[in-house]
Amino acid sequence: MRLRIMYLDSLAIIIAFARTLSASFLNQIPFPAPPPNSDIHLAINPTCGQLSGDTADLNAGIDKHSIKTIVSFGASSSFYFYEQPSLNVRTGQLHRRCPLAGGRSTNGLTWVENVANDLNATIKDYAQAGACIDLNLWPSNPRKIDFLGQMKTFLGQNNALDPNTTLYSIFFGINDYLASLIDGDHLAEAAQVLLDQIKILASPPTNARKFMVLDVYGRGITIPSGEAYKQIIYSGLSSFRVNGIQIDDQHDQRNVTLDISYINFANIWEGVLGPNPGFEKFGYVSEDACTKCTAELGCTTIGICDDPEHYFYWIPGHPSKETMRIMADYVREVWDQCRV
Repeated sequence: MRLRIMYLDSLAIIIAFARTLSASFLNQIPFPAPPPNSDIHLAINPTCGQLSGDTADLNAGIDKHSIKTIVSFGASSSFYFYEQPSLNVRTGQLHRRCPLAGGRSTNGLTWVENVANDLNATIKDYAQAGACIDLNLWPSNPRKIDFLGQMKTFLGQNNALDPNTTLYSIFFGINDYLASLIDGDHLAEAAQVLLDQIKILASPPTNARKFMVLDVYGRGITIPSGEAYKQIIYSGLSSFRVNGIQIDDQHDQRNVTLDISYINFANIWEGVLGPNPGFEKFGYVSEDACTKCTAELGCTTIGICDDPEHYFYWIPGHPSKETMRIMADYVREVWDQCRV
């Protein structure tokens, strides 16, 4: 019953997003970061793993100092839409009753914007609120948008990005997991589709060489098929690093190895929502959402919580800007601590 309620709650939020949001596909330097909230901080460390081992945090070849561009694929946690007038990003003030800060699913900068700010990098954002990996697997998805569509847009632009300085970020799983509650278990197939897109990006004309995959599919809930989904992706990335990928370059077969990173955001969710160490240790006063969304009214700041700077979620199931900040911190810690 809890899983069914979570799906319906998320469906209401996606419907609310659909009224105003579409893919941004922007290429720009993120807005300046607001002053840090020192009260909220990471209270857990990455769980580092090894290539070809069990799913864990991993950095095999990503040098953060070399990254100048981040190409971001994903769903609402990676999505921003600057044309929406719901936030003066520089002051951090929301506009009227709309809780979607600049069109984001949070009340400030997203995790990927924070990472880009930390690196002084440019973002090319293809993420879309409500996106899954492959609509062919998930017909219940209400927005009819997926990773394959984002790929089509990216490839159709004929981008000429430097493989040595461009990081391709891929953050899916939440909407795939929710759809699996309705459409049946196709998560293993979704994992393979994701890996296939990495092969396409690594081939001409893109010739991408640096990839980061992030996951928190159940947001504190784990199921066997979800854990298997993660392991398929992790093992695939490890193989891309150890064994390489066979690509066809002007009818000449050659093998290329990839720089890869896997970020297991589930560690944050388990730490906040579980008893060890618990949300208070991170500086939160609540693990709940500060605002509400319904299918009838959409998302609104009516009835907002008294202390939004110390809530884990901003709208239901979507991290607050403080949480987005520590997600970026976690990425940095994985890059620094989990090198193999």
